[in-house]
Amino acid sequence: MSGKTAWTAAFALFAAAWIFCAPGFAEDEAPRIAKEEVKALMNDPNIALLDARITQDWKKSGQRVAKAVREDPNEIGSWAGKYKKDQLLVFYCD
Repeated sequence: MSGKTAWTAAFALFAAAWIFCAPGFAEDEAPRIAKEEVKALMNDPNIALLDARITQDWKKSGQRVAKAVREDPNEIGSWAGKYKKDQLLVFYCD
């Protein structure tokens, strides 16, 4: 792994840990979007809808978000690079 790739992966893991492990920060600072707004954006190629519920909650729920890509929040380093830097990522993590 190159130095730049390792740094990017480390930063992505830190960012994910910060967001998922700091609920007060995430609740106060993360922009929210209504499901009606998400529905209006679903066919926009610049939007990626990600189901980022922790695995046990995702499996237990049985409900799936239409057109969402399932991404494990504990594995962000393995999937973060597949999204464009200018792409809007919308996370479902209820």
